Amino acid sequence: MMVVLVSLAVAAAVLVVVSVTTEHERDGESGWQAFRRGLRARRHPDEVQREAARAAAADPVDLSLADFLRATASEGDGYLHPEEITEDLQRARERAAQVLRARREHGGDVATG
Repeated sequence: MMVVLVSLAVAAAVLVVVSVTTEHERDGESGWQAFRRGLRARRHPDEVQREAARAAAADPVDLSLADFLRATASEGDGYLHPEEITEDLQRARERAAQVLRARREHGGDVATG
């Protein structure tokens, strides 16, 4: 009996501390007002809540990893093409060299531009 009373007292103390230290979304709103607002929102959900409920209620797709990989496999080369990267880097180097040569020829300072 004493254990039950102590447990209830501890639970009540925790509730009091939580209710005092909890910051509410709206200034000046009591815990009871926040509870009632949440209850109203549950009874009369807005469009965002209805859409979330529909998404949560959708049937899950049961698909194995092998089936998923087969369905999404793409034919041809992979996405990374080292030759293209090499060509892009070579063109960038040539353009940078042209800019530096032009600045040197026109007497511009390469370091400061």
